[in-house]
Formats: sequence, structure tokens, C-alpha cells
Amino acid sequence: MSTFQSMAVVPSVEEMYEVKVCLTEEIPNALVDDIPYFVQFFEPENLDTAIRIAWCESRGFSEAYRSDNKDSGLFQFIPNTWKWMSQLYDIPEWDTWVITRYGLPHKEKNKTYKTNLGFEFSKVQHIPYYNIKAAAHLAEDTYKGTRWTDWNSSKWCWEDAKEWRERWTKEEN
Repeated sequence: MSTFQSMAVVPSVEEMYEVKVCLTEEIPNALVDDIPYFVQFFEPENLDTAIRIAWCESRGFSEAYRSDNKDSGLFQFIPNTWKWMSQLYDIPEWDTWVITRYGLPHKEKNKTYKTNLGFEFSKVQHIPYYNIKAAAHLAEDTYKGTRWTDWNSSKWCWEDAKEWRERWTKEEN
């Protein structure tokens, strides 16, 4: 059963498009498709900061990679921090290849997959589902409270919400 089938009123395609337009006025285009993962893993009061950090760290590009310290993904994790998160939470280890279908982990094994069916094979740190999950655990759970210090290097970009908004809207236009 799909999510919409369980709803009392099923939204039309036009209504869903309007929601996406509203989202893109509030959230960078590069992160709109990943919003369900932010909502799934972050507490509501932390969503705004998490979205700002992800944009500042990677501009919303899940394949982002910086060779000098090997940080990668939306939240630009380094291998040691990722290893720590994978040991504490249900996250595959760094550089593990994972099959996803429409962005979500796919657990079936011993099958042949065709990319036109929505299957992808990616390194775990570049999969938004896992990268956002790791960031939420790091920010909200690991320190027993919300802490954003792991992203201090980009604080100049995300700390002031108004300045951040001006920055991303200017870059997108």
C-alpha cells in the first residue's frame, strides 16, 4: 500500500507540484529530494540548522568529496567519524558499496538489477539516507544533546539563517 492510499484525501499532481514549488522557496533545490530523510532522522527543532549545514558543507551534492581529508557526502564526513558512527548505530562502514532503490537501502540479495528500475550501487557515505542518518546521530544522540561543533569549519556559512538564505538564493539564481 502506498502512503497516499492511506490518506483520506489523495493530493493531485498539481497540489504535489505546488508543495514542491513552496519547498524550493524555503529550501535549496539540491536538497529538496532529500527532505524526507531530514524529517525522518532529525528532530523538528533541528531541521533548519541541519539543512543549512548540509548545503554549506556540500551544496547539497551527495557525491561531494574533498581529497585533502577525504571527507564526503552531504555532511562531509571524514572516515574516522563515519567509522565511529557505524559502530554506534545501524550504518554500514565507510566505503561499503550499498544497493539502493529510489534512494533507500535495498536489502534483497542474489538478484540482477537494472538501473532503469531505480536501482543504484553507491558508496555508503554518498547515499543521502545514510549520510543524513549519521549526521542526525552525531548531532543529536552521540553527545546526549544537540551539538553542531563537528561542522564548525562551515559555521561562517550556516550560523546566521538570514545570511545563509541570501547566500543560497543568490547562488541558485
